[in-house]
Amino acid sequence: QDLPFEQVVEIAQPPRRLDHTPLFQVLLAWQNHDEGTLALPDLRVEPLPTTFNAVKFDLELVLSETTEGTVAGSLNYVMALFDAATVERYRGYLLQVLRAIVADAAQPIARIDLLDDAERTLLLQSWNQTDTPYPQGQCIHHLFEQQVLRTSDAVALVFDNQSLTYAQLNAQANQLAHYLMVQGIGPDDRVALCVERGTALVVGLLAILKAGGAYLPLDPVYASER
Repeated sequence: QDLPFEQVVEIAQPPRRLDHTPLFQVLLAWQNHDEGTLALPDLRVEPLPTTFNAVKFDLELVLSETTEGTVAGSLNYVMALFDAATVERYRGYLLQVLRAIVADAAQPIARIDLLDDAERTLLLQSWNQTDTPYPQGQCIHHLFEQQVLRTSDAVALVFDNQSLTYAQLNAQANQLAHYLMVQGIGPDDRVALCVERGTALVVGLLAILKAGGAYLPLDPVYASER
């Protein structure tokens, strides 16, 4: 509070970057200085609201208490990073927190809900309408086999530089499924699937399902006792 920001930067000498200001990028300033009163004979003096055409930081919230006992301020932002709608939403979050604190000053900040009813409905309902018709009574490997018939030559699986078409993936899974059934795997049997991430993982998963079993994924980095 006793030093200008430029002097703090000069003392701290942080690594400088062109894409953001040093030390911090978001500022909350509470201006608690006493502006005093100006009185001149036959002259009325009043402060004029200040507007900024430039900001020093990515996001600045500057607040102060007025002579009427209210809190006033401004929320300034870099237009290259934020648009007006986003900043207005941030403002709503702040007001939501302040209202919650006034209602119950003893509650932890972490329990205060930032979303109002309108935004909660937008996120959880309007933007989350993901219901879609889905075949009932069919397993995932059955649905996969139907897709094989529709797009057998299309690429179904890509890992690093490897790729498998639907037909190739289905053929490899069928071959492994037949081997599992010869080994006695059937409905309700559990099969451990311990393999590094890659195409073999998906082939093994489908093969176990095709044989009627249930796969139990095991990470190869697990300790042998596990």
